Amino acid sequence: MKTFIATLTFLLAAAVLATAQGTDEQNKDHRPLGLGYVFVGGASHSMGLTAGMGGELSSSTGLGMGLEVGAIAFTRKGDQYYDSYTTGVSSADVLYHYYSKKANLKDVSPFVAGGYTILFGHNSVPLGKDVETNGFNIGGGVDLFATKHAGLRFDVRYYGHGGRILKNAYPDVAEFSFVAFRIGLTFR
Repeated sequence: MKTFIATLTFLLAAAVLATAQGTDEQNKDHRPLGLGYVFVGGASHSMGLTAGMGGELSSSTGLGMGLEVGAIAFTRKGDQYYDSYTTGVSSADVLYHYYSKKANLKDVSPFVAGGYTILFGHNSVPLGKDVETNGFNIGGGVDLFATKHAGLRFDVRYYGHGGRILKNAYPDVAEFSFVAFRIGLTFR
């Protein structure tokens, strides 16, 4: 698991560094080939704070791929067995950004994304050990660029999986899925 997280962190950092290259080589329609972002927001089911970072690489058509890593339930208190219900989340997504050709909309980019998600470092059985659960995510949002290199990101993600997470926090829920409402900073 440590190798997976280290590899994911390296790939995200590479995506952010790729966005720091000169924009003269980007296409003329203001379509960024790479984006980096950080996000924070709330989640459904009283899970508390969700936060993380991600990176995306896109083609000139808007089709691309993205990676992100973060955590859910930052502010959720634990119980007598667990100090915290914080759970790690990592995703590998396919995405599509729409870039308008109109001059007044060139810095507005709606997008959809979805793909594989792994939740890790959570409990799945009462007093059980921390485990990993495979799942998926799907969602969308919009990037609003206030400057040439920075902007705001608003998005909503639905996370689903066939496993059981946070058994002590939600003992009666066999398959716990949730929605995250996120706001972030985007860099291109």
